[in-house]
Amino acid sequence: MRHFVGFIAGLVLAPVLILGTGWTLPRFADLSATGQSIVTAEGAVAIGAGASVALLVALAAVPPRLTPMLPGIAGLTLVGLTALQVLRPALVERVPAVVPGLEGATTLLSIGAYLPLGLLLFSPMLAPSRWTGGDGGHGVTEEEYFDGLYDEDYEGRDADDGPARRRPARA
Repeated sequence: MRHFVGFIAGLVLAPVLILGTGWTLPRFADLSATGQSIVTAEGAVAIGAGASVALLVALAAVPPRLTPMLPGIAGLTLVGLTALQVLRPALVERVPAVVPGLEGATTLLSIGAYLPLGLLLFSPMLAPSRWTGGDGGHGVTEEEYFDGLYDEDYEGRDADDGPARRRPARA
């Protein structure tokens, strides 16, 4: 079930990343063209949007217990859109311009900026440890580790006997 939810979330994450970065690109270009600093209100909004997109990428790619479907599907979508831009650029230009951030997104898509991001997000799908569930692959629990640890020390000892004899450790 977690992989299905990750698949759906990955399909949602890809357009959010594309439109988020596409929305920030013209803001930074306007700041650069007018000679303004990023310390202004417009610069702070653009930095905040860029930081939010970076946080989304980090939260999708880094956590080891997260299903690899979420970043993997988002990454495959970004790589697929980059390939679509290379093979059939007319299809990308047919998208209606009513979506905010589409102008910057098509610019970033045409220069191939989404390819490294897509490959970064796809790479967790190649790690086998990300496919296991939350319980698997972690060895023994603390109780299992300490269970029987001291049983060997008191095996040959009765209540009336003195201190227990130690047996040689097993290799």
